[in-house]
Amino acid sequence: MITRRATSEEAARVTGLLGELWPGRALNSDRTLEVYRRSLGAAADHLRSAEVEGRAVGFGSMVIKNRFWQESYVGCITAFVVEERMRGRGIGRTLIEELSRIAGANGCRKVELDPGFHREGVHRFYEGPGFGRRCSILILSPKMYEMKLAQEPVS
Repeated sequence: MITRRATSEEAARVTGLLGELWPGRALNSDRTLEVYRRSLGAAADHLRSAEVEGRAVGFGSMVIKNRFWQESYVGCITAFVVEERMRGRGIGRTLIEELSRIAGANGCRKVELDPGFHREGVHRFYEGPGFGRRCSILILSPKMYEMKLAQEPVS
């Protein structure tokens, strides 16, 4: 198994892997491919694939962000998946190590991620190398906010 930079040629394969993160939710492949391609060209984005026998079986993406709370850069893992039948072979651990190495080389003091609440098994995986629980993430859709503002009476 090797880890390497993800490539544009494997975009469809990675999109398939990402589908394993959200069973029961159909990904819009066009939008997912657009995000993938945009990330490949972004300086702050770091996309890595884990390859076994010439095939991507794992994928991790991380964005380097400047954070006031940590008074530093932080590596934010935005996607992380290992093909279900390949789990338990050290592939995920190797990808986490690679992303952590990249974060350190880019001056990050921390690496963070937000695994879905529904993925309790993966929480134990992340806690193994030392990830700890720190906060909840609150999400706002700008369109929903605009609709809410439009419904409020003007005084």
